[in-house]
Amino acid sequence: MILELFSKRNKAKKDHDVYEYEVLPNPFRVQVTYLFYDLFGKSGDKLHSIVNEDDMYKVLVEMLARDFGVFNLTQDYKHEYHGYNLEFINGFLSEKNTSKALDYIELAFRISNNIATMDDYKYAVESSGFDTKTETATKELNHRFDEHSLGYQFVEGQIVRRDNTFTHSEIIKPSLEILSRKRFKGANSEFHKAHEHYRNGYYHEALNECLKSFESTMRIICDKQGWGVKSNATASSLIKTCFDNQLIPNFWESKFTSLKTLLESGVPTARNKLSGHGAGAEEKEIPRYIVEYAINMTASTILFLVEAEEDL
Repeated sequence: MILELFSKRNKAKKDHDVYEYEVLPNPFRVQVTYLFYDLFGKSGDKLHSIVNEDDMYKVLVEMLARDFGVFNLTQDYKHEYHGYNLEFINGFLSEKNTSKALDYIELAFRISNNIATMDDYKYAVESSGFDTKTETATKELNHRFDEHSLGYQFVEGQIVRRDNTFTHSEIIKPSLEILSRKRFKGANSEFHKAHEHYRNGYYHEALNECLKSFESTMRIICDKQGWGVKSNATASSLIKTCFDNQLIPNFWESKFTSLKTLLESGVPTARNKLSGHGAGAEEKEIPRYIVEYAINMTASTILFLVEAEEDL
C-alpha cells in the first residue's frame, strides 16, 4: 500500500499559476532582440543624433558589467574583439540566469523610456519619432511576455512580477489552487482558457470562459449540496439558488447588497453586453482592461463562493 499523506502531498504540491517565471524561452529572447534593434539599431548608433552616443550598446554593456561585477558579459563575445553590440546581444541570448537576463531587458527599456521622456531631448525625440518607437516597443515587449505566458510586465520603468501584485497573489493564485481540486476540474479548465484567451488578445472568448467557469463553480456547489439545479441552469438561476439556500446567510443579505449585485450582474453582464448573443454583424471591441477586470472579478467570486460553502 502506498500512503499519500500530508507531507508527500505538499512536497509534490505545484505552485498553481497561469504564468511561468523561471525560464525565458529562446523564441522570446529572439523577439526581444529584434526590439533592441528597433530601439538602438544593430550597431548601437541609432540614437547618436539624440543623445550624442556613438554606441548605445557600449553604455549598456558597461553599466551591466559593472553591476554584475564582471569585465565582460560573455566570454565568447568580448567587446575588445567583437564589439559592444555583439557582447550585449549574445550575453542576453546566452545568459542562463533568468533574473540577469531580465536585467538586460529592464536596463535597455528603462534607458529608452528615459530618453523618450526627458525634456533635454524633447525636440530631437519628437522629430525623430523615437517616443512613438519606444511606446510601440514597450507594448510589444509586454505582449511578448503574455504570448509566452511569462509572469512579467514592464511598468513605469521596471519589470514587475505579476505574482508580486496584490490582485494576483491574493485573488488569482488562491482561486487557481481551489480550482485545482478534482471536483472543480471543468471550472478549472474554463478559467485557464479565459487566461489563455486574455493573453492572446481573444477578449470575447476570454469573457465567455469566465462566465462558464463562474457558472460551473456554482453548479458544482449546488450539486454537492443537493440543491437540485438543472444541468442547463443559467448564471441568474444558479445565483438565486445559492442565496435561497443561504450560501450567504439571509441576515447578512442587506449588508451584502453590493455583493449580490456583483454576483447577479457582474460577470454575466460583462459577457452579455460585450460578448453575448445579439452582437450583430459588427462585433463590439472589448478593451483589455475590461477583460482583466472580469477575470479578477471571476476569481474573487469563485474564491468567495467556495470559502462560503466550506463555512456552511
